[in-house]
This record gives sequence, C-alpha cells and structure tokens, in this order.
Amino acid sequence: MAKWIRGIGLAAALLVFLPLSGRVSGEEQMSSILREIRQIEFNQINYDEPSRDYFGYIKGHIPILISAPHGAKHFRTKEARWKEEDAYTASMAIKLGELTGAHVMYVKNRAGEDPNNDVQTRYKDRLKQVVEQNHIKFVLDLHGAGKSQPFKVDVGTLSNDTQKSSCPTFKGTIAEAFQGYEPQIFNQRFSARGSGTVTCYARKTLGVESAQVEINAKCRIVESKTSSFKADGPAVLDLVGRLEKLILAINRQIERSRTEALLKSPF
Repeated sequence: MAKWIRGIGLAAALLVFLPLSGRVSGEEQMSSILREIRQIEFNQINYDEPSRDYFGYIKGHIPILISAPHGAKHFRTKEARWKEEDAYTASMAIKLGELTGAHVMYVKNRAGEDPNNDVQTRYKDRLKQVVEQNHIKFVLDLHGAGKSQPFKVDVGTLSNDTQKSSCPTFKGTIAEAFQGYEPQIFNQRFSARGSGTVTCYARKTLGVESAQVEINAKCRIVESKTSSFKADGPAVLDLVGRLEKLILAINRQIERSRTEALLKSPF
C-alpha cells in the first residue's frame, strides 16, 4: 500500500514539472482541429456563389489525393436539377491534407456541373492532371450523407469482392482503420458504381486505386452555415482521426512496396 501511495506521489510530482503544453496539448489540439475545420468551411467554401474556377487544388508531398467534389452546390446534368452541398467535406479534405501531406482537390463554389456524377467534367480533367503529374497511387473521395442514414460511414469500393473492388491493395488497410467503428463499412448503400463517380473514374480510367467515403452529417458538420444543426464534436474528431490514420497507413504501404521493388530490381 505504501509503495502504491509513493508511486502516485511520484507521478504527481512528474506531472508538475511537465510543460503546460504537454499536459493540455491533446485536448487543445482536438479543439483546434474543430475550430480550424469550421473556419475553413465558413471562410473558404461558398455554397451558392458561382465561379468558373469552382474548385481548388492544394499540392501535397505524398502519392495520395483527397477529393471533395460536392463541397458546394452543384448541377446534376442528367437529372436537370441543383443539388445541395455536402457540407464540411471540402473543409475536412483540406484539414486532412494539412495533417497528412496528401494532395487535395475540393469544390469551393457553386458548380454548373456535377463533378462526381457527370461523366465528363472540368473537375475530372484537373484530377487526371494531378494524378499523372504527381504519380498518385490512391484517391480518397469524400462525400456527405444525411443524418437519417443508418451508418456513420459508407465506404464505396464498386464491389464487395476485393479483387473486383476499386482498391484491392488497400481494402484491408481501410478495414483496419475503421476497426470497431461499426459492424459494416463497405458498400452499404453507396458503392460508387456509377460511371461518373470519381472513384469509378480513378479506378477504371486512370488505373488508380480509390474509395468513396460517405460521411453521416452527425460525424461531419461541426456547425452548420445554413441551420442550427451541430454534430457531436468527439464524433467528428474520431472520424477525422480514423481518416488521418487511414491515409498515413496507405502511404506507408505504398512506401514499403516501392522499397521492395527497388530491392528486387537488378539495376
């Protein structure tokens, strides 16, 4: 008992001499992430303001691209109707790019086309350039689902058969990042099979592995710009943390494969 008390005293003493930032940085950092995502959404994303340059690109330094093609209102040509923005997908993509070093493409203004549904779009043309010029190996495409959906995330990979999926190499890594998150994460409702989806385009046209992540509003909307809705902060942070972990894990996997290929090369 005396040893146990002395142990507590030592731990308390050590805590006193820790820098203040070391004692509170975890909580402060989490709050900072939420604030920064909100600031990006409020200051940089204009849901209903048109612009010819309706999307933005941020260069990264790892061979992964994060895409957010529905960050603002967009016109679905096939259905001749305007669709509302997937709020906070663009700001989340930007923040994840900062945290991981991934390249980021995101819609920031009202678009007169649907970057993810229309087969031929300016967004996809630019995405092709980014993929080819930066030797991108994986595209993570972020979307928003309504708060009434029965899932927190739905990862669309074209098929539940790993070899027929849009990410045969990285599907296991995705599953590991979401381990314990919910019972099923793949292809629950949004499988990304449509010929116009960024995921389908990346895989079948560009030959790059990809996955579409539909995120429930309860895990994404820090503070709505158009209503009183707010997601639970810890739920947003949990989701951001898992996506960050996923991106970094896939990058390590890419690096390992590259190293192994170099070691096997006779030159």
